[in-house]
Amino acid sequence: MNEVNARRPGRPASQPGDQLGKREKILDVAEDVFAEHGYAPTSLRHIAKRASVNPALIAYYFDSKERLFEEVFKRRGTQIARRWHELLDALEARPGSTPSVEELLRAYLTAEFEMKVSGAAGQSFVRLQARVHDETDAMHFRLRREVYDEATQRYLAALERALPNVDPADIYWRMMFIIGAFLYMMSGVDRLDDLSGGRFTSGNIDELVARLTNFVVGGMERATTNYP
Repeated sequence: MNEVNARRPGRPASQPGDQLGKREKILDVAEDVFAEHGYAPTSLRHIAKRASVNPALIAYYFDSKERLFEEVFKRRGTQIARRWHELLDALEARPGSTPSVEELLRAYLTAEFEMKVSGAAGQSFVRLQARVHDETDAMHFRLRREVYDEATQRYLAALERALPNVDPADIYWRMMFIIGAFLYMMSGVDRLDDLSGGRFTSGNIDELVARLTNFVVGGMERATTNYP
């Protein structure tokens, strides 16, 4: 066999455009499967079967399950991080106007909920993101740091500037509570309909973001309390 034309096992023989399409299909399917089952229970064979490809093709493109998971998470996670930066850049670029606490927190929440309403793929990622935040192993912690920390730290610094009379420790604690609240509301498992006997629902995203923003702004702006 001519060495130039030789292919190692799993290497695709299709054209570059076809290869890109197959790679993206694997990422899309893996996103759905990881969102449904989490990282540990999911096998590459399961993903390959759902994507109708040979498992060797996944190994060729991504080397390992961990590398595949990392690419899946970073693909949309970095979109949220970029959106955080864009929204904060716009607020800070205004002449003579420091961003308010409400503007900062609304921007932070908006970037997340935009992903949720972006379509089926965005909804899958939202479920996956909730799973990633629920895991405590080194890989999941690393991914959260690499994808989200830089942008979130920018918002924390901006909140410190907007709240000079609030203890920075309170600002950081409260941001952790905010992240927990929006992850819960994005997950689609809230029980507003059940608890209210059907009087209220959380299906309107604009209302959800407005009410959640109002709630977290009140908590963030509250005066510092003495703790034991």
